[in-house]
Amino acid sequence: MSTMHESADVPAWPVYDLTVHEDGRVLVSGPLVPVSGHGTRASALDVVVRVAAGLGRAVRATATEPGGSVWRLIVSPEGEVSEVPDGGPRTAGPKKRRSRRRGKPASGGSTTAGPTTIGSETSVPRSATQKEPQSYEESLDQVENHLEAGRTAQAGALAALLDARATGVLGVSHPDTLHIREVRARATALAGDTVGGIQLYRDVAERWHYQGNAEQAEAVARRADQLWTQITHVEDALTAGVAVIRMRSQIPGPAGQALTAVLAHRDRLLQVRSATNRPPSRERPVADSPVQHGPRATLTWERPAVDVATRRRSAG
Repeated sequence: MSTMHESADVPAWPVYDLTVHEDGRVLVSGPLVPVSGHGTRASALDVVVRVAAGLGRAVRATATEPGGSVWRLIVSPEGEVSEVPDGGPRTAGPKKRRSRRRGKPASGGSTTAGPTTIGSETSVPRSATQKEPQSYEESLDQVENHLEAGRTAQAGALAALLDARATGVLGVSHPDTLHIREVRARATALAGDTVGGIQLYRDVAERWHYQGNAEQAEAVARRADQLWTQITHVEDALTAGVAVIRMRSQIPGPAGQALTAVLAHRDRLLQVRSATNRPPSRERPVADSPVQHGPRATLTWERPAVDVATRRRSAG
């Protein structure tokens, strides 16, 4: 069977789970995707396709049949689906209990837990996650490369996935998580969601403030201020101003000057809106249309995928 993407070219993370129930419904779960049920496999796969389109690259998925057969899949931004080489249907065996080491530590000493075997796989102790931030730096470099190349949507999507991963591994207020979220805020704003970027900056600034790091809190708060003053759409500016004023109420800046400045800016915005003699609108501008993807191939666990080149020649 031909595949559309070599598995080595597709990062191991993120992976999305598609669990098929006896009645045919499919449960979808994965990073930044709310758990949801779908009546068809096609609609379930669309969730994964949208993530791939946002990242601008293929992602992995695991499909599990009611009988226990497991398919390892690659899903492209265009909606194409292929199997991972040597990743045809497998039968998921029963889960084995984690084996525990017996024995007690020596008196007055301590032991460091080593890898624990689960079946034929090895589970790495949580202490090993101390090396995790190194991989974040590599991924953040990819975000920067996307931004430099003008691929702001891909940069924002990747930064959001990194934020979710770091939050799950390190915690929502860990310094490395906050650094990632700050990059995500910039990418989000450059991708066109200025209000969302400001709200992310506000979250980072407040968390630094709660940790007692006044210097970091003020630095991030200033970035939120600068981004806010660049918004020309009055209603958007007033919407974002709620987050900025909340932030500056807790982080007022030296001598309270920053809080005074943002309150004055909000007053100017209110005067501009009043001068237009129009009531505030609850409607937000329509966002850019999402990336459109072409016809999607039938899932490979339903029937073999068709080679893309063969399909194109047939269409021609």
